[in-house]
Amino acid sequence: MEIAATAIDKVLTDLVSQPDPRWKTLAADRQRKQIQAELNSSAPKDGMMRVMTRMQFQEAPDLVEIDWESELATFEQIKYPQYYLQPFHSVLGGYLSERAAVGNRVAMEAILENAHPRKSLGVREEIAQLFPEDARQILDLGAGIGDDAAAIARRLPNATVTAWEASPFMIIVGRHYHKALPNLRRQHGLAEKTALPDNSVDALNMTYLLHECPDEIKQLILAECWRILSPGGLLVVTDALPGDLYSYRGFFEPYKEQWLKIDPDKLLREAGFIKLKAYQFAYSTWTRVGSKPAAA
Repeated sequence: MEIAATAIDKVLTDLVSQPDPRWKTLAADRQRKQIQAELNSSAPKDGMMRVMTRMQFQEAPDLVEIDWESELATFEQIKYPQYYLQPFHSVLGGYLSERAAVGNRVAMEAILENAHPRKSLGVREEIAQLFPEDARQILDLGAGIGDDAAAIARRLPNATVTAWEASPFMIIVGRHYHKALPNLRRQHGLAEKTALPDNSVDALNMTYLLHECPDEIKQLILAECWRILSPGGLLVVTDALPGDLYSYRGFFEPYKEQWLKIDPDKLLREAGFIKLKAYQFAYSTWTRVGSKPAAA
């Protein structure tokens, strides 16, 4: 797909000239420089431009009814670690922005448009099929707007599914998208510090979370998964193929170099998970299912 130079110039100008995010603790000037450096890199931007072109044709619920100021006021402030305060995907404020939350569904639908017959929502339905019917407490870490958690909650109405997410913006959008699921809960917090009791979760999901974290945080998150999963509990992890993630230059991905070296099986085995099974629900993703060993 050939992208006109004028179209690229317009996209780059729009991204660099974004207004300051609502979350005022962010270092907006530093983030603008990071975005500018990514957009000015010599790497081809065709992958980014394809996604941004497709985004114009995706369907998503209307969110004009959101009163951002009043809804944000209901959240307690989190002390966000530096690794999280990045302009992910070249959005000023990263996940701590209205733009990222409102655009999440259409972006994922665009990215997976040709990767799965039902695009991103189809991948999430496939993931939901992996969870055992007898699971009663299911946690979706780094849940974003909660599309995975909602798919799991629809499939398992007798389970309580908690969408655990650090961004209040994502949680707010998820509330509006998934109002009619009585067994879906939302919790504001960091994935590596849930403070949940040991052995309290029957099954756990993570989708597109680990590639957004540096290696040391990946290890902390997996250690937290191990701690809170009950013996014999199931862990489901889905993420981008390393090369596919790297192909979207122009979208700022702070940990893409580390992700190029990822070995999913080794990562999960070293965290103590066993009985690993591999799945691939879209050509650009990988999925692993593993278990915490049962109690002796």
